[in-house]
Order: sequence, then C-alpha cells, then structure tokens
Amino acid sequence: MGYLYNLGLAFEDVVASDPERPALILATGRSTSFAALDRLTNQFAHWLGSLGLGHRDVLALFNAKSVEGHALMLAALKIGAAYVNLDDQNPPQRLAMILASCQPRLVVSDHPLPAAILRCCREASVHLLMLPEDAVVNRLPAARPPSTDLVTGSDPAYLMFTSGSTGTPKGVAVAHASVLNFIRWARTEFGIAGGDRLSGANPLHFDNSVFDFYASLFSGAALVPLGREIVSVPAELVRQVGERGCTLWFSVPSLLIYLMTMRQLSADSWPTMRCLVFGGEGYPKAELKRLFDLFHPRARLVNVYGPTECTCICSAHTLSATDFEQLHGLPPLGRLAPNFSSLIIDDEERPVSAGEVGELCLLGPQLALGYYRNADNTRQRFGCNPHCTGFAERFYRTGDLVRQDENGLLWFVGRSDNQIKHLGYRIELEEIEAALESLPQIRQAVSVYHRLRQQHGRIVAFVSCHSPVDEATLRQALRDRLPAYMIPAQIEVLAELPKNANGKLDRRQMQQRVDGS
Repeated sequence: MGYLYNLGLAFEDVVASDPERPALILATGRSTSFAALDRLTNQFAHWLGSLGLGHRDVLALFNAKSVEGHALMLAALKIGAAYVNLDDQNPPQRLAMILASCQPRLVVSDHPLPAAILRCCREASVHLLMLPEDAVVNRLPAARPPSTDLVTGSDPAYLMFTSGSTGTPKGVAVAHASVLNFIRWARTEFGIAGGDRLSGANPLHFDNSVFDFYASLFSGAALVPLGREIVSVPAELVRQVGERGCTLWFSVPSLLIYLMTMRQLSADSWPTMRCLVFGGEGYPKAELKRLFDLFHPRARLVNVYGPTECTCICSAHTLSATDFEQLHGLPPLGRLAPNFSSLIIDDEERPVSAGEVGELCLLGPQLALGYYRNADNTRQRFGCNPHCTGFAERFYRTGDLVRQDENGLLWFVGRSDNQIKHLGYRIELEEIEAALESLPQIRQAVSVYHRLRQQHGRIVAFVSCHSPVDEATLRQALRDRLPAYMIPAQIEVLAELPKNANGKLDRRQMQQRVDGS
C-alpha cells in the first residue's frame, strides 16, 4: 500500500487486494468485479479527458445506478474532476438553477431523459452526452490516466446540492481528503470488510448515497444498487435486499417506517443482515422499538447523524434495550467520530455547559470546502472557531440545537432556523416561499411544517395574492419549480398575511394556526 492521498489511488489499492471480488451485485443476478469496474473506469476517464474534462472541472451525471454510472463517478475522481449526480425528476426550473450554479463542463446520462430535461440542458447551453457505444469504449486505453497522480486531497471529489434559504439550491463541495477520512471511520465503526454487501437504496442525488458508494467500494465490500423502480415497491425492495444477500442497510427512517407500516418486514426478513443504519431525520422511539424487536439481537441497529457539509455522517449510536426504557422522543445522536470535534455555543458564541442547549458547530477533517461558487453562503455557515486564538480553525455552524449529557452523548433538540427534514430531505422553508412568490399571482408567502404524528408531517403554505387564484392552480404551477417532496400538502389563500410588531411576516402565528387546527 502506497501513500493514498486521493480517492482514485485508494480505489486502485482496493482493486489490487482482490481484483475478482464482486464490486456491484446487480438485480439480474450478475455481478461486476472490482477489476472489471476499474477497467471500465479507466476507459471512461480517457473518454472524458478526450472531451475536455479536466482537473477541477465539474461532471454532471444523470445516473440510474448502472455499472457505467458508477464507473463515471470513479472516472471523475481519477481525472480530478468533481462529479454531481442530478435528479432527472427535478422540475426543469430547479434543474436550471443547479446547472447555472455548478456550470458543468460535461453532462452525461446513462439512460434516456424526458423531453423537458433535454430542453433544459439545451437552454442552459451544457454539453449533454449519452454513453458511448461498447465498441467505442472497448477501443479506449484501460490503463490508469496519468492525471490521477496529480489529484490532491484538497481537490473537490463531488458536489451535493441541498435546499437553499435564498430559493436557490446550494452545492456542497466535498474534498478527496474529507472522503478518505470518512471511509476510514465508516470502515471501522461498522466493521465493513470484503464479505459485506451494502444496500444502495438511497438516490444518488441524495446525501445518504455517499455512505452507500464510499463505505462499500472503498472498503472492498460489494454495493447492491437498488433503482427507483425497486425502491418504490415495498415488497420488491424487501425481496431484492434479501435475495442479493445484503449485510448492511442504510436509509432514512421514513423508508423503514414505511416498510413496517406496509407489513413487509418480519422476523424472517433479511437473514444475512448484520447492521441496520438510519439517519437523515429523527426516528421516533415508539416506531423504532418495533424495528428493534424484529432485528435485535441478530442485527445491530445504529442511529447516525451528520450534515451534508460534514461528508454525510459524523456520529453514531448503537441502540440497546436501555434506549427503550421510555418511548417518547428520539434516540441520541451518539458520539462524534474520532478525528472530529465540536463546540456547542449560545447566541453569543459562548460554549454552553453540559446539559444546556446550544447550536452544534463541527470541526475536523470531514468539513466540506464550502458551497460551490457561493462565497456569501460559505461565509455565513463556515467560519473560524472564536475560541481558538492560536490559528484559524474552521468550523461549520449546523443550525442544529443540541445538548450533551453527562455521558458525552449528543441529543437533538431543534433548529435555530427554518430548515426542516421531510421524508429524509433537508428543506429550507424559504425555498418554498421563494418558489411561491415567483408566481405572478402571489404577493407574499410563508410556509410552516405541521407534524401530524411523531413520524409524519406535512408542509403548509399561506399566501396573499394580487389576483384570485385557487389552491389546485398554485400546486400545479409549483410542479414546474419544486420537486414533489417540497410541494406543500396544503396552500391557504389569505387576504393578508399576519405581521409581527416589527412589520415582518409572523411565521410563529402561522405555525400556531396549523398546530391548533
């Protein structure tokens, strides 16, 4: 093993350890070995390089979890380009904002795209390509591209877009060095080795997929890609995970709760599963107890936490029977990964005492580089630790309000802003409001989150209008601007939106209105 300072070299080190071990376990019963995946990766790297993709460029992908789609991600890493996986179900207007933000040198799709997406790419003047024919690929060199040796740990590995409070999605840029640190932690924390098979149920444009991709392929384990057509059918999803022998699962709690609600999981499900990991939103303990009773002790259940800006996840808590001595609330976030640290601060940036509530600020090598081509938002969220006077120590303000107990466990309390987690997606309510206010009929808009039960909620919007409009018309117009998970379940039209004493929109009054309804 040489000095592995970038992800391309790290992957080649895994390949060399056991070239014929399965890397991708496909739905057809076929598998692709690490050697075959690396060969295809190198061929795609030469192809992309011939098209002008180079160091620190951006490669955008419409990726349906094919072998080729995964090879393109690896190829970008070897070239030193940052890849970004795009959602082909994104409304064209939102996709146009993402393309304008990341300005990709190339866009490649491994599957046919809807006409609206093709039109959006044309209007954005991006170079969109489909995969080359097999005959073309087979003529390309299979050796490592020379550029791999020039990629450094500070180069961006990928961009992951999240909801933005200004109405424009933000692209989080994560460096090779941050991902390498994440891989080392994930491999150790979850005991991932060559015999493991990790489920790939998370969409590739969603942050949880970072765990699927890197914790598997960069630990010598197999990845089991599960496409949208499988994940959307509960019985088929459960069957495929079992038949393909998955040993480690990672998803948002919402998906596991859905499978339990649909009665698709039983004590006999997933006989090879040794670890169930969940994160991205809270998992109410009353619901979690049902899953725990099915799988404990034959499988370890782990609640994890981490913002996109800190390379997917950075803390873990393994559940035990003592966590269910009382069933209200959420399980703890756990303890931070080694080689990571935190501050919990009050409104004056002073550290709070144990047991007190404050904003969690994270420090360490998994911090993202910042928001791509977005210096203002980067300055707002990434700053210097005010309590480190010897040098400039970067930290990230999560906006999460937490407390730390006497045992060092972190517990989630709430948010300091208007960000919510809905169906596992991180949503800034201001982005919904900006989309509504972009409609010609709307004068002002405010949105809130109404929790119906511990594990379910809905987005409710209130608007005042220039001209008469009905809820159905507004919801239809939003489909061109927002993904389905961000469209409010209810839109109420009011003559005027309430203001507080300072003349600002009174979100608290709107929250009380829906919570009391």
